[in-house]
Amino acid sequence: MQNVNSISNTISPKPVAINIEALYQSQNERLRRFIQKRIWHKEDAEEVLQLTYLEAMRCKEKFNGGSKPETWLFGIAVNLTRNYFKQHYGQTHLEEMTDSIVCDLQAEVEENPAILVEHERMLVKTVEAMDSLPEDTQSILQMIVDGDYSYQDTATQIGVPIGTIRSRLSRARQVLKRYLD
Repeated sequence: MQNVNSISNTISPKPVAINIEALYQSQNERLRRFIQKRIWHKEDAEEVLQLTYLEAMRCKEKFNGGSKPETWLFGIAVNLTRNYFKQHYGQTHLEEMTDSIVCDLQAEVEENPAILVEHERMLVKTVEAMDSLPEDTQSILQMIVDGDYSYQDTATQIGVPIGTIRSRLSRARQVLKRYLD
């Protein structure tokens, strides 16, 4: 007959030592690409990357060895990415065009005029890509981006489930990404 200590050990495994620094050295670039595929805004992706390591350091005592350390780290990143989308869900991020931003943009163009040409080329390609989308998807994009509608408001307005909105936008993102690559 097993004693109580051996039973509790099988129910809740003891923490295993994990080296966050070694994980950082071996997985940082892979983890960065993983997050950037999901969060396109570079600064937000970097923030989620940093939060992933902070959370890993905070919870390293809880790592029980039930998975590879890399899998555990990527799981943290997945959860933080989900939290990012929940936090930003239905909210449009707009940055006010201040004089300092205009000055920075002008200085950037003066320093390297090719940037202006590249931005214009990307804008033309983006508009072409958006024009290639089905009309119903274009109207969803217009409601969400231009009309500042949330996904739920868009679904209600069109009369479809919110999952339909999400799947159409997901397909649209894939089309746009392929078109722009």
